Amino acid sequence: MSGFVWRGIIEGYYGPPWSHADRLWWLERLGRFGMNLYVHAPKSDRLQRDEWRTPYPEDRLREFAELVEAGARAGVEVGFSVSPGLSIEYSSGDDVRLLVAKLRRFTALGSRFVSLGLDDVPSHLAHASDRRAFRTLAGAHASLAHALRDALGPDVRLWLVPTDYVGVEPTDYLEELGASLAPEIEVGWTGRTVVSPTIESFEAAARAKTLRRRLLVWDNVPVSDGPMRPMLHLGPYAGRAPDLAEHVSGVVLNGMEHARASAVVVRTAADYLRDPAAYDPERSWGDALAEIGAGAERAFALFAAAHRFSALLPRDRDPELESAFVALRTALRAGSEASRELGDIKARIDERRGAADAIRAGLRDRALAKEIEPWLDSHHDESERMRAAVDLLERLASDAPSLQKVLAFFTLEGRLERMRVPAVASYGPRRALYPQLASLRDGEAGFAADPALFLDRCLADEVVRFAEERARALLGVVAWGTREQL
Repeated sequence: MSGFVWRGIIEGYYGPPWSHADRLWWLERLGRFGMNLYVHAPKSDRLQRDEWRTPYPEDRLREFAELVEAGARAGVEVGFSVSPGLSIEYSSGDDVRLLVAKLRRFTALGSRFVSLGLDDVPSHLAHASDRRAFRTLAGAHASLAHALRDALGPDVRLWLVPTDYVGVEPTDYLEELGASLAPEIEVGWTGRTVVSPTIESFEAAARAKTLRRRLLVWDNVPVSDGPMRPMLHLGPYAGRAPDLAEHVSGVVLNGMEHARASAVVVRTAADYLRDPAAYDPERSWGDALAEIGAGAERAFALFAAAHRFSALLPRDRDPELESAFVALRTALRAGSEASRELGDIKARIDERRGAADAIRAGLRDRALAKEIEPWLDSHHDESERMRAAVDLLERLASDAPSLQKVLAFFTLEGRLERMRVPAVASYGPRRALYPQLASLRDGEAGFAADPALFLDRCLADEVVRFAEERARALLGVVAWGTREQL
């Protein structure tokens, strides 16, 4: 039996919210995966955040009621978040009453899990009335949380996502929050940074000690909002300690705006959350790809391999193909004939060149196929660029006359000129910034030690660059008076 009380997802990214149909789809999948929580918290839902005082209209409430009912059938608790921190006056009785009323609309539908989102807001008391009423921001947050708990009753679970939601070191805000907050209130944490490459048991223990309770982890995986938007995160869930449940009450994964594509990572996370000690990321990943890629299993697996790159797996750009490229590069640099290595990489690239069309034709989940269409184009185009580069490498390794090799170089450059460079990333990013912040406090915000900015990490570019540099070296290209060697 899992040691995690809560195992689920949160729709908490910045960007277009999921459709109602996607949410219903997810509730059925969560039940199938053995997970038990979905939290509605879209940052771009104005009635959830910017205009939190405005009640949801009746048609939205009817949809929310459907979600609660569908969740009950699937064994999944449906929770709702309101994020008032950008404008609320904590000392205002009217604001508190409006917030209680908004949350009561959710509990009246049958929801028994609500979230008070105070993340990504100023880390100071913005209103003069609040500075008069409260000594600290933590005091205001604890007061609001307790008012909500008292109004909603003991059968409703309250989750507070605090302003200091990253890091391991204690802060005055967290120390006060941990000391004053009722023990039954859950508190959120994302790990040592915003998108934590790993979450270690000792890190969770340190934050849990400060907050005097087990943590409910908001895990920013597989989310790809903001400057991560070119990325499609399709790798396995990885880097989470097997004994995390000693200090963590649960984990909710923050999805991408691509609802169906998010299922790859979430399906593997379900295996981890079910039995962390027995979890095998690669085996789970293979199972997930076979299930989610039904109808085009092999093609979808090849496609997903080119989209494993993330903060969790920053070296993964299609491991099999990269291994074939390294073998070819090593053989050519050693002066070997390299016919076997050339044949191997051509076969692998050719299979990948056909993956996009195979997915379009065979993937049973048509909504998923539509979601990933930009990356299907990208995957095909990057595969074509690599094949063009390998064609040049093959000609350079042959006994062909030097003029034919020169013309082959011209042919590659002409092909590259006609090929568009994709706006989204396949085989690793050309440029991607992950929000690896150590603090989000107003005057202290800054990046942590984990890599954040990834530049020139596209495997296709490396293959092309190697072919160009080798051609320049072998064909005697002189640049600025110096013959370049490879």
